[in-house]
Amino acid sequence: MCSKCFKECNAKNGQKSIATPTSEQVLPQSSPPIPTEDQPSQHTRPVQSNKARCFMCRAKIPLAKQTINKCRCEYVFCDTHKVPDKHDCDFDFAKMGKDILAKNNPKLNEVHKGGRSFNRID
Repeated sequence: MCSKCFKECNAKNGQKSIATPTSEQVLPQSSPPIPTEDQPSQHTRPVQSNKARCFMCRAKIPLAKQTINKCRCEYVFCDTHKVPDKHDCDFDFAKMGKDILAKNNPKLNEVHKGGRSFNRID
């Protein structure tokens, strides 16, 4: 039955062609949950399925360069895109540098400055 015939059939029977929802059928619209500090937003990264191709331009990468051109963000890139600025790298190099400096350079307050630990030679 086509839509025209359906409307004619409903008109003969005295029914409305478009059913209006009643108050019982209408459900209140709930807004999506707002992420709070307890629930961080889920940031999903795409997975590189083919490590033999560049993640940006899909160019073939020789086997020897697959290990050389692997970025710290765990993606493999061609020679053009291997620089972090060229592929919008999400790895935090500044934080890594600060962590290395904090690990290798202890604070001066914690280091004994000498003082009476040296014996005078007469």
